[in-house]
Amino acid sequence: MSGNQELLKKLIDDDELESVELQKGDSPLVVTGVAVPPKKKKVKGCPCWCKCLGITMIIFTLLGIVGLVCAYSFFKDVVDHLTIETDSPEKFPIVKMSDAELQKVIDRVDSFMEDIMDEEEDIKDLVLTQDEINGFIGHSDYLRGNMLVTFQKDRIIEEFSLPMDILGFHDRYFVGNDYLALNSEGEKDIVEMKMETQATHEDWFDGPLYFAQLQYLFTKDNSDDDEYSDLELYLEKGSFFGQMVPQEFIDERQNLVEGLYDADDDYSMDMVAILDGIEDVSIQEGKVVVKARQWNDQENN
Repeated sequence: MSGNQELLKKLIDDDELESVELQKGDSPLVVTGVAVPPKKKKVKGCPCWCKCLGITMIIFTLLGIVGLVCAYSFFKDVVDHLTIETDSPEKFPIVKMSDAELQKVIDRVDSFMEDIMDEEEDIKDLVLTQDEINGFIGHSDYLRGNMLVTFQKDRIIEEFSLPMDILGFHDRYFVGNDYLALNSEGEKDIVEMKMETQATHEDWFDGPLYFAQLQYLFTKDNSDDDEYSDLELYLEKGSFFGQMVPQEFIDERQNLVEGLYDADDDYSMDMVAILDGIEDVSIQEGKVVVKARQWNDQENN
């Protein structure tokens, strides 16, 4: 009996039988039963928040694709208007300079700036030639042969023919020129800037890409022991992509470089010190000459 009881207990504990019939007597134990199929686990569906998240992601993905298509279409339209298609683009002379020669130019500029900030005496004029500037252009894989800088009397001219294949537009070039000129109108010192392209873009707007005349002047700041010359820059007239700057904005006489004089910014204060240390900048044939203030002369006066 003990063996039969153990077998029965095991069968019951295993939960494998629906009914058990035990027959006692001379015949051995006969067990008949029906196997109970295992319970199926209920598969839960995706929660409501999961579905909402998936739908939201799909919507934002579609909106992103639509936005990219619109942005590309607008960008392509801009490129078509401002560039020309040609298989024989204009090339400019290349000025070749070694790395050592270019480094000497960089060192000369750095030394000039450091002398100004240290208020050294008898600082030599900084002279930069157009060949040196074009030498830096010649070291650029993208600009080499595609841009040229020329210095004339009171005028810096840039000519360019830039390939647009870097943006995926083959055989299209951004061709044009721009200049920066220094001149005077009465008692006003004026800097004039203008950029024109070979592409006519007449069905978009007439005129240059931009044109601006700005009055610049230096005013003394006597608010502390150190006397600085603050640069002020005011827009006199201008247009951008064919749109004239409103006269109301010009009449407000906003200083366009006011943010340069931020006492909490070390970089801004360095720029202020450098500007204050420059006496004059002149654009001459083939070169730009920057003259530093002579601190010893001012102290003697």
